[in-house]
Amino acid sequence: MPSRSPIRAVAPDAPGAFAGTRRVGYLLSMLLLGISCSLAVPLVVAALYGESEVVGSFASTLFLGVALGATGLFLLRTDLSAISRREGFAVVGLGWFMVCLLGSLPYVFSGTLGPVNAWFECTSGFSGTGASVIANVEALPRGILFWRSFTHWLGGMGFVVLYVALFPLLGVGAMQLYQAEAPGMEVDRLRPRISSTARVLWLMYLGISVVLTIMYLIGGMDLFGSLCQMFAVLGTGGFSTRNTSIAGFDSAFIDWISIVFMWLCATNFSLHWAVVTGKPGRLLRSSEWRFFTAILVILGVAVGLIAWRSTDSSFADALREGVFEVVATGSTTGFALADYELWIPAAQFIIFLLMFMGGCAGSTAGAMKVVRVQLFFKQAARGFFHTLHPSAVSQPRLNGRAVTPTMLHAVSAFMGLYLLTFALATAAISLTGMDFATATSSIVSMLGNIGPGLGEVGPFDNYEWVHPAGKLLLTFCMLAGRLELITVLILFSPAFWRR
Repeated sequence: MPSRSPIRAVAPDAPGAFAGTRRVGYLLSMLLLGISCSLAVPLVVAALYGESEVVGSFASTLFLGVALGATGLFLLRTDLSAISRREGFAVVGLGWFMVCLLGSLPYVFSGTLGPVNAWFECTSGFSGTGASVIANVEALPRGILFWRSFTHWLGGMGFVVLYVALFPLLGVGAMQLYQAEAPGMEVDRLRPRISSTARVLWLMYLGISVVLTIMYLIGGMDLFGSLCQMFAVLGTGGFSTRNTSIAGFDSAFIDWISIVFMWLCATNFSLHWAVVTGKPGRLLRSSEWRFFTAILVILGVAVGLIAWRSTDSSFADALREGVFEVVATGSTTGFALADYELWIPAAQFIIFLLMFMGGCAGSTAGAMKVVRVQLFFKQAARGFFHTLHPSAVSQPRLNGRAVTPTMLHAVSAFMGLYLLTFALATAAISLTGMDFATATSSIVSMLGNIGPGLGEVGPFDNYEWVHPAGKLLLTFCMLAGRLELITVLILFSPAFWRR
């Protein structure tokens, strides 16, 4: 008897690997179609500002993406209910590469950037890194400037999570896609169905977006600037409409509003949901959130005091700048308010260490994630305790629950892989002629999706001068960091593709 599902009825799966290939191809086509449609937004912006050439570049890219996506949907229709975890990883990993490639085309078609620079800029946008190859962003057409920031917003919560929310027909396979996409160690189900959970996350994302836009308007920004800065904060990116980033707005109100919302967006979104649904106690009981907030407050004040003692800034300005830079780095947003390279090395070292930690699991922030750093410290303390008391029995606890050995091993493996990737990538990019400070900080900044680093890639510098091979390596690090390493690195394993 034929299935009632229209997908199954039209194209039953072939056995073996071909069935999986069809599912992956169909889902990639669906993703391509969805992202192509999002290009209509900057197209309208460019039209409103009378930028005919830019309108043409977006229209051409939109047509190409829709044509390819629609063709894939027509030719590869298949049963999606049996999607495997392996196929979920393939869709997410390949999907990010595909979307970044499509998103780079408007830069190329409009003559704004060459292919390598366009790939770098677009990947930096979607991954929420905020590193740029453009020295004078204020000279960009408004349509391109809007798209540049809009990619932060789309990539922040994850466009795969978005279309899991919008396409309930994914059914069982939605969980595999969500697990491969959502940043952090565990997937929190806010609702029984994973598609409902994804919709809740995006509704909160939209709600925070509206509130922040209104706050920026109150602070004196125009609507265009408010939207672009909001996109960057929500996606914990770092692109700005000003050459000097947030510092260009010269407003203490905007600085403090940005600090608050960078912190909020680096907090687990399931905790926001708990507060919205009348369960604020869950937020206060979260040891990860308390640890993260305490780190930002303590180090923010410390860096502010260092800046006050080592510069000519007033205490209020130095404190604001110190807190801002700590929160911008800790949340992996990467906005710049002060040139921390002018501060003494102690402050720069704090900024560098924060690049490794990142924000909370389940947020839009990147890097290792606070919970992994927490468990690393707990495991180190446990090892020290057992050295003093060999016969003692102890087990690390998180939020009142014992941490399983499996989770501890997973944390150790991830951190080991993260540091190994950092070391190998640093060695590789050093071959392009970078000095040590620039090489190390640029790689940790890309893996953590932060943007600025030290040396030649400081807070008010850019990456335009980097060798093309170096740019390609940096974009790989952006994607690997955004997808928690495994989702990208597993694609290069022959065993992953064998059944």
